[in-house]
Amino acid sequence: MEYLDPLQIESLQQFIVITSWPENDIEGAIQMLTVCQWNVELALTRYFDEGPLRPNPNGPPPRPPTPPPVIAPRLPTPTPRTIAPRPSFLTSAITAIILFPLSVASKLAHSAYHIFAILFPFLPRLTGLYPANLGAARSERRSINPRDTAARFIRDFEEEVGQSDVLPFFEGGYTQALDQAKRELRFLIVLLQSDEHDDTAKFNTEVLANPDVAKFLKEHDIILWGGNVRESEAYQVANALSCTLYPFLGVIAHTPASTSHPSAMSIHARLQGFMTSSALLANLNKAISRHEPTLARIRAERSEQEAARALRAAQDSAYEASLAADRDRERLREEQARIERERVAEQERIEQEKRDLEARKDAYKKWRAGQIKSQMVQLVDSPPAGVKIARISIRLTSGDRVVTRFLADTQSVEDVYAFVECYDLLHLSADSSTPRLSSEQSTTAAGVVTEKPENYAHTYKFKLVSPMPRFVLPVDSEKLIRDEKTLWPNGNLIVEEIEEYDEDEEIDS
Repeated sequence: MEYLDPLQIESLQQFIVITSWPENDIEGAIQMLTVCQWNVELALTRYFDEGPLRPNPNGPPPRPPTPPPVIAPRLPTPTPRTIAPRPSFLTSAITAIILFPLSVASKLAHSAYHIFAILFPFLPRLTGLYPANLGAARSERRSINPRDTAARFIRDFEEEVGQSDVLPFFEGGYTQALDQAKRELRFLIVLLQSDEHDDTAKFNTEVLANPDVAKFLKEHDIILWGGNVRESEAYQVANALSCTLYPFLGVIAHTPASTSHPSAMSIHARLQGFMTSSALLANLNKAISRHEPTLARIRAERSEQEAARALRAAQDSAYEASLAADRDRERLREEQARIERERVAEQERIEQEKRDLEARKDAYKKWRAGQIKSQMVQLVDSPPAGVKIARISIRLTSGDRVVTRFLADTQSVEDVYAFVECYDLLHLSADSSTPRLSSEQSTTAAGVVTEKPENYAHTYKFKLVSPMPRFVLPVDSEKLIRDEKTLWPNGNLIVEEIEEYDEDEEIDS
């Protein structure tokens, strides 16, 4: 049996339990299932119809069974149809005349036996041949749905006892009930009855209809399956369980103690013939009590296995959850580190832009201071004839007042703003009030910053205001000083810083 897979072992055990196959001939059961392609239903039908396989005495000795190959499903090969010649009328007539007496004799014999079985009830018990069983054996055993057969038996039983839901019958086939009892480690009671038996009706109404029987089945959680031997399935079960007297009750349960079949189902008690409800319950209680500790031990072992399996599953789930949490934390840490790197890089970029802006602003101021110096250098001594000079007084934000002169015909209003912006790089001479560059600044303006910085638009952070009347002087590089009446020929201006939230007009160069 080492070469059998788990499904084949289960099919073999099920076949052996149903047929009561001898344990010393396991190879014969394997051979029967191999011939039937390991189809349990087909093997059972063939066994009950034809019996065990018989070896051919003239043939070679049987070989050891090998594992059945996995055969892919294929369509049957169509065979050519041959039309047999129709027999002549004379041949058909002669055949009918010869077979007619044999048919009449068979029917008369069966009818006579049926009458004698009714008149003498002990006769079927002595011979073991019941008229209903003979009919079932002669039938072709059509494939009937086991659920329908069970429902018919339950309906007939309830009509006979005159009550509904008397006993918790299993609504399915015998094989299904056996599998459920094996899977759930429960007791299975098989009830077989025959309509030809005189005690059937009495047993149903007086014994099985007793509420104590239903209570006993419910307390012990027993699966009850019933069948009438006039049905093919019940007849096969009766032969498999060696039933010789009706009504019949068999107690079947899981039997792990068997050495050859560690997970087989075996029958633990056979109750045959009529008995009272008290005797029935006593026998059932005896059989169940004897085997209940074994089932309880197996249930406990299975519960421990299920608990261990559930514990492993819970541990695996917790481990996976922990790994997922670690991955989430690692991903969050990496995300936070990435955001921090981006923030630092952005801050460095802003600081660098500020430094670049300050550098371009310093370069612009130096360039503009040099430009102012070059425009006003001619005012150092005395103004040339015909040159219009504007004298403008400017009060700085520090409170100091500066009076300087501008070329009214060539310098614009924006030059006045540039003068104030670059005043920290300029200084005035004591006698002429004309802006000069310091020696260091002059060197820088003359030798280094000779061009206006590229990509830079200077913004003035202050505004020039004429106090009487108040007038904000706009930054205008196109408007000459002589065209602005607040500056020509004399002007008085006050420097006011622009706050960041001030909504006044922005001053751009």
